[in-house]
Amino acid sequence: MVTFDFWGTLYRNTVSLKHERKDRIRAAFDRCGITHISDEQIYKAMENSWLLWDDIWRKEQRTLPVAEFLGLVFGELKIQLPEWVIDELCHTLQEAVFTGNTVPTDHIVEVVAELSRSYKLGIISDTGVSSGKYLGRLIERDHPGKFSFGLYSDELGMSKPAPGVFQKVLDINGCKADEVVHVGDLKHTDVLGAKQAGMYSVRYSGVRDDIGEGFPEADWVITDYRDLTEIIRGIR
Repeated sequence: MVTFDFWGTLYRNTVSLKHERKDRIRAAFDRCGITHISDEQIYKAMENSWLLWDDIWRKEQRTLPVAEFLGLVFGELKIQLPEWVIDELCHTLQEAVFTGNTVPTDHIVEVVAELSRSYKLGIISDTGVSSGKYLGRLIERDHPGKFSFGLYSDELGMSKPAPGVFQKVLDINGCKADEVVHVGDLKHTDVLGAKQAGMYSVRYSGVRDDIGEGFPEADWVITDYRDLTEIIRGIR
C-alpha cells in the first residue's frame, strides 16, 4: 500500500491562495456593508490567525476547521457577521482550491496511475482552510478511481504525526505497518509519523525541501516522482 500527503506532495499552489481568500472575505464584508477595513488589515488578520492555527497544529496535533479560522480572523478585526454569511463564506473559501491555482505536482498523475495498477493507494492529509470533503473532490477530479481511501485531519479530529492517524490506516485496511509506504513532504508530520508507526517513508522535496532540524529523515528522498515506482518495487 502507498499513502500520500496532499499539500506539497500531491498538489501545489501556483500562487498563494491568500489573495483569493482575501478577495472572498472582502466580498462578504461588502455584502454586509463593512467598508472601514482595508485589504492590508484583512491580510494581517489572516497572517496572525495562521500563526495561531500553526501553533495549535504543531502542539495539539489537530487542525482548526475553516469556521474556527474565520473566527480568529474576525476576532482580530473586531467584527461580527451574520451566521448565514459565515456559512456561505466557509463554502466559498474552501472552493478556492478549484480556481486553477491548485495543481497536481509534476509527473504525479502518471505515477499514481501506474502505481494504482499494482498497489492500493490512500490519502493521509492534514487539512487547512479546505476540508477533506473539498480536497477529496479535487483528487477524484484528477485521479478518478485511483485512491481507495482518504484520511483527513478535520474528519479524524487529529493530525499527523499523532499515532492514531497512522494506526487508522492499518485498522481500516487490515495490513501490517511494513506493508505501507507513506509519501509526504514534511519531516515533523509525514516522516516522523510514518517512522513511529513502523511504515516506510519517502520524502518528496520537489515543491519544498524541508530541512527541519531535530526530526528523522525519510528512508528515501526524491525530487522527481518518476523515481518513486522503482523505490517501491525494490522493497522486499
